[in-house]
Amino acid sequence: MSAMIACMPSDTLPLATRTLLKQLDLVWLFTEQHVLPRIDEAAVHWEPSSNCVGVRRVDGRFVADWPDETAEALPEPTIAWLLWHIEWWWTNTVAVCSGGTAVGPDAYEWSGSTDRIRVLRTEWAALLETADIETTIVGLMPEPSPLWEVAGWVNFELAKNASEISQVLTRKANALN
Repeated sequence: MSAMIACMPSDTLPLATRTLLKQLDLVWLFTEQHVLPRIDEAAVHWEPSSNCVGVRRVDGRFVADWPDETAEALPEPTIAWLLWHIEWWWTNTVAVCSGGTAVGPDAYEWSGSTDRIRVLRTEWAALLETADIETTIVGLMPEPSPLWEVAGWVNFELAKNASEISQVLTRKANALN
């Protein structure tokens, strides 16, 4: 199993930090090996239904639709929207946990590829390896939360978004058959 893990956390790190990093590595392994390689230009903006949120070029920028979360039927996301969403929340998380500030969804421009989330994964793992996971983080969760709780949310959110991308890819492949 250790050969599958992207990076083995140092034994000198606290057990909780090692556990969070190992969970991140497991989710990243699925993302890097089974999801990201399947994304191509034809899939990224494919709309699985007529009720979708996506990312569109507006004045030369990639701007994401924001769903009406009170609608009876929530819109389905495109892969572009899901990639934008990962970038947006992970960029905010790294920024806030590093002492910076978050930006709203309307202010975040998608990079247009999967490269940025690869960089964010590296930045996030480095932050976890050096930070005190008991530090209280304000502005990301509904209430001030310790970094270890934020890290658990990151692992869950990444797994959820990667699974959603995989599901859209599967729907697209089946729609062609």
